[in-house]
Amino acid sequence: MPFNFRFHRVPVAAPTAHPPSRRAVWPLALGVLLLALAATFSAWHDARAQLLAFQQSEFDFSARQTVRRIEQRMATYEQVERSTQAFLLGSMEVSADDFRRFVLALRLNEHFRGIQGVALAKLLAPAELAGHVAAMRKVLPNYQVHPTGERAVYSSITHIEPLSGLNLRAPGFDMLSEPIRRAAMERARDTGQAAASGKVRLIQEDGKGEQAGLVMYLPVYRRGEPVATLEQRRASLIGWVGAPFRMDDLMEGLRPERSGDIILAIDDGPSVTESARLYRSDAPGGADARHVSAFSAVRHILVGGRAWTLTLRSAPLLEARVASDRPGFIALIGSIASVLLALLVWTLASGRGQALALAGAAIGQLRDSEFRWKYALEGAGDGVWDWDRPRDAIVYSRRWKQMLGYDDGDIAERISEWQRLIHPHDRAGVAVILADYLAGTEGNYEAEFRMRCKDGSWRWILARGMAVTRDSAGQPVRMIGTHTDISRSREDADSLRHANAQLAAEQRRVQVILDHTHDAFVAVAHDGRVTDWNAKAHAMFGWSAAEAVGSDLANLIVPADARAAHNAGFRRFVASGAPTLSRNVFELTALHRSGRLIPVELAIAGFPAAGGHAVSAFIRDISERTRAQALEAERSRALDEARTALHHAQKLESVGKLTGGIAHDFNNVLHIIGGNVQLLQLMSGHDERTRKRLVSMQNAVDRGAKLSSQLLAFARRQPLQPVAVNPRRVLRNMDDLLQRALGESVVIDIVVQPELWNTLADPGQLENVILNLVINARDAMPDGGVLTIDLRNTTLRADQAHAWGDLEPGQYVRLAISDSGVGMEADVMAQAFEPFFTTKPVGQGTGLGLSMAYGFVKQSGGHIHIESVAGHGTTVVIHLPRTDAPDEEVAPAAPVAVGGTETILVVEDDAEVKATAVGILRQLGYHVLDAHDGASALLVLGSGVPIDVLFTDVVMPGPVSSTELAARARQLQPSIAVLFTSGYTQNALITGGRLDEGVQLLGKPYHREQLARKVRDVLIGQVA
Repeated sequence: MPFNFRFHRVPVAAPTAHPPSRRAVWPLALGVLLLALAATFSAWHDARAQLLAFQQSEFDFSARQTVRRIEQRMATYEQVERSTQAFLLGSMEVSADDFRRFVLALRLNEHFRGIQGVALAKLLAPAELAGHVAAMRKVLPNYQVHPTGERAVYSSITHIEPLSGLNLRAPGFDMLSEPIRRAAMERARDTGQAAASGKVRLIQEDGKGEQAGLVMYLPVYRRGEPVATLEQRRASLIGWVGAPFRMDDLMEGLRPERSGDIILAIDDGPSVTESARLYRSDAPGGADARHVSAFSAVRHILVGGRAWTLTLRSAPLLEARVASDRPGFIALIGSIASVLLALLVWTLASGRGQALALAGAAIGQLRDSEFRWKYALEGAGDGVWDWDRPRDAIVYSRRWKQMLGYDDGDIAERISEWQRLIHPHDRAGVAVILADYLAGTEGNYEAEFRMRCKDGSWRWILARGMAVTRDSAGQPVRMIGTHTDISRSREDADSLRHANAQLAAEQRRVQVILDHTHDAFVAVAHDGRVTDWNAKAHAMFGWSAAEAVGSDLANLIVPADARAAHNAGFRRFVASGAPTLSRNVFELTALHRSGRLIPVELAIAGFPAAGGHAVSAFIRDISERTRAQALEAERSRALDEARTALHHAQKLESVGKLTGGIAHDFNNVLHIIGGNVQLLQLMSGHDERTRKRLVSMQNAVDRGAKLSSQLLAFARRQPLQPVAVNPRRVLRNMDDLLQRALGESVVIDIVVQPELWNTLADPGQLENVILNLVINARDAMPDGGVLTIDLRNTTLRADQAHAWGDLEPGQYVRLAISDSGVGMEADVMAQAFEPFFTTKPVGQGTGLGLSMAYGFVKQSGGHIHIESVAGHGTTVVIHLPRTDAPDEEVAPAAPVAVGGTETILVVEDDAEVKATAVGILRQLGYHVLDAHDGASALLVLGSGVPIDVLFTDVVMPGPVSSTELAARARQLQPSIAVLFTSGYTQNALITGGRLDEGVQLLGKPYHREQLARKVRDVLIGQVA
């Protein structure tokens, strides 16, 4: 502090008659001396305490800065691994090229010095080991998991970048085999957080220039798996992201950010031991190692969940910079002043002459010590200057010169010396500031500039001063001031600006990377508000970054019906600090600004932040993938349907071949039996018992014929004779038959749309289908109920038609027969159309009714399906194609068989069948000729005998087929009528399941009346 002395002229007292004795003066002088020395001691003690507090504060500041920079650097390096974790998206299957490009984009050597590489370690079960090695050798021929030996589980480094230098030895290394690494890997697995290992010898070391090191791990969980609990995390683990650190290189990266104020040692764990030493800045045997520090501190920090112990000591540079001799100067000057004051008191008390002499001497000494007081100010580390402007003389203190490295004789006491040492770039600015101050009449002078040191370097100086005397105009005459070395604070400010610039550049680089990713990147603070929003997020959700940042995320992209659950989960996360919201990677639906819903995939990571935990997320639009999956599902379903259709077609083909194989012979046998039974009935007379037996035999023949017909119908091999028919008329004609079939306990309700369209179908077969379905409905309602027959017009769109397989879109007549019965289970519906499948008791159904209906509808170009719920009835729906042709109502058959006298040629290879046909025709009065094959029939036709009707079997042995025979017959006798007969046509007369135009066919076995009517029909038609 400044000291001001005021000197007053002391009046000379008149001599007294009795001056005081010397014995009385000494106690007074001694008391004054002791009081002055006590005041001096108090001032020295306070100055020393202030100096120690200042020195301790400087050391504590440097120590805090060192610890904070280490913590920030390690947290930043942890984010490198988190970005790698997010890049993997829950899968260890990444190509070497993609991983290399990703790590190159991080630019480890420039921004993350000390990280020797980023590695991926895959978790392997013993059973997977051989296959894994074989797959990896396709890329790395010498790849091998090491160390070798059997273990319960393995891990292996599959990727490491940069893959160069000593890192070439890393691939295949099983880090779980080493206890220190294994402990960190298991801690990362169980917590989901970054975990640092203890001190390890890195795999990169080759014995040359070894450094202490550690490895930091982050777990990688299988995509889409839950990781909320410890058991789930262990079950979902598939590998780790690992980064090895070389401590000397890591700390070297921090060196430009700090001066040499601190001597630092870092130990792994809570204690300080040589074996745990990770880093030391003082080389063994060096000056820093031998230095006995005035200040020291021990700090404990957590890095990746691992405790580090930091031992910090003050370096000589720090101690020299904060050293000061101010307390010593205070003690020296105070002691001198105390002695002088005591002498003054003694002198005054001893005598006037001595007092005046001593006072003059004291004044002279005080004047001579004026600069000593100025130098006392240098105890604070500042240099002092005193400028007398009129004489252009300036005095620089010793500290002022030492601050720049000069000795006392190196600097002349002229103002030009000061001007000479100012940096050329700063000289003009300082001159302006000084000129402005000298032109003024008040205030203080202050300027910052660089001055050249003796060694040629430059130091930043803060110059402050004030005028102690002014002339009559108020202009400064004498100025006193200080020089303070502010190089360190300027360097710290420059370092801070540089660090901020680097941070801003890094933020811009990260933002550029994020803006050019294929995924949206969103970061959310603990209060749920958006802090980061990249360009892809703008494109994906429609909100710009300016609109999104600061807004609540839930209101932007979470659908309204999911916001409550989202907000509750987010609050739990912020409160608990759980590692993830639910899983690392999961799929959900997000909301676009327009209201459109977007399927997305999230890869999220939580990290601590001020006020709680925050979340960062990479969001990927998976609309294309979802559509692809839907398309794949559609293709799979279509493939399944095609397989089912193929299986059904194969089954139809098999049944058709089986049916066709037996139908011809089976129907011939039935025909022989039936024909002879009919002839016997004509000859039995009035014998009632014989007649009943013959009727029973005929019924058995009819049931066999029906069974054969139903099998052919299911296999779509029955010859249809479709005509344009209106289903309303068919139902009207069947009304009495349906009522008798249903009985009194079932109510029938028929609903027919007006202007019902016609369809092209075989009327007889259509009646059979309706009757079979009605009987099935009746059997499903054992206690009675309601049966509804609904007929209406309908138009099927392409999507509706294609949903039923091979049905073409267009106009159809829809026939639906519904009952209120017991309904069907799904497995029963799946088999309902299978031949011989029935739920009725044994003996009460053949299982061919629905099969025959299915075959008929399909053969007619339509579709049939069942709609049913167990306990709620069944509906069978049939669609038959519309026709614009008018309804062809067929006249009812004549009730009585009519014969004739015309000549009929019967061609049949089976002698018994031929004999039966010949017998019936002759009994009807016809003149009958016969032949056993086509060739012999041609001989009869060519003999000149006129033939009225050619009655031939379709399936004919020999070189002349039945169709060829009919064609040759018409050539030989143009007026001849042709009637075919067969139990199975083998498609000889059928195109598309329908009889060819103009073909007349009588199916076997047939009744006498059927044959009589058919022969008369072809004869009438031929005449017409």
